[in-house]
Amino acid sequence: MTERIRVVASDFDGTILKNGAQEVDDIYFPLIRSLKERGIFFIAASGRQYGNLRRLLSPVADEIGYICENGALIAQGNRILYQNEIERGLALSLIKDMEQVKDAEILVSCADTSCVAPRDSGFTEYMKNTVKNTVTVFDSLTEVQKPMIKMALFWPQGIPQEQEIWFQEKYGGQLSIVDGGGGWLDFTNQGVDKGSALRYLARAGGFRLKEVLSFGDSGNDIGMLRAAGLSYAMDTAKEEVKASADRQCSMVSAVLEQLLSGELIQE
Repeated sequence: MTERIRVVASDFDGTILKNGAQEVDDIYFPLIRSLKERGIFFIAASGRQYGNLRRLLSPVADEIGYICENGALIAQGNRILYQNEIERGLALSLIKDMEQVKDAEILVSCADTSCVAPRDSGFTEYMKNTVKNTVTVFDSLTEVQKPMIKMALFWPQGIPQEQEIWFQEKYGGQLSIVDGGGGWLDFTNQGVDKGSALRYLARAGGFRLKEVLSFGDSGNDIGMLRAAGLSYAMDTAKEEVKASADRQCSMVSAVLEQLLSGELIQE
């Protein structure tokens, strides 16, 4: 049996944000407040940037924890606790190889902005106006001077398997490379993922991983699903994600309601 749940950590895109949604359903804000009243801490765990998650969760933004950029940035309320920088030489090498991929866009994440040098101006508009990230446009991403904490390739039609294999073979020994869902192939330093970030917050917050309930749907959630005492993969997830979780669900809100009502069986 798991320990009493003291922490809920949930992914957003494809998990709480369903079918491409870019706004959090209002049902979640009273649920998060009710969790807090019961002594249960909520962590937003996403590949998204910190400022974007704070906007999405503005009614409770200062009351929760954040695992951002797949674990490369960790925050609590309005305080950044940790960020993990990719070594500049390695980042520039990766950018050079990314630029050879003609059918994908590149995004470089810094703590406070998403850096792009778009092939199609529509990508900048998408990131600014649909995803609603803070975005900085460059002529070349080699011009980025701020610490680069996560890098990504984006294929609107999904990640080509041969491209993922190529980058895994060249960079897999140095970087963590995961399917972020929705056509995003994400790169962070080796050992940096949502699971490592959850362990960091457990040490900082004095809770045990066995006391965590987690939710996710993509490859970048696997570390967190495996680390938590009780984990749910969305029923729309790929098989390797489902295999990393204890259970499946279709709606995070329904499981949280069961937790709050005492109806969630934790065995």
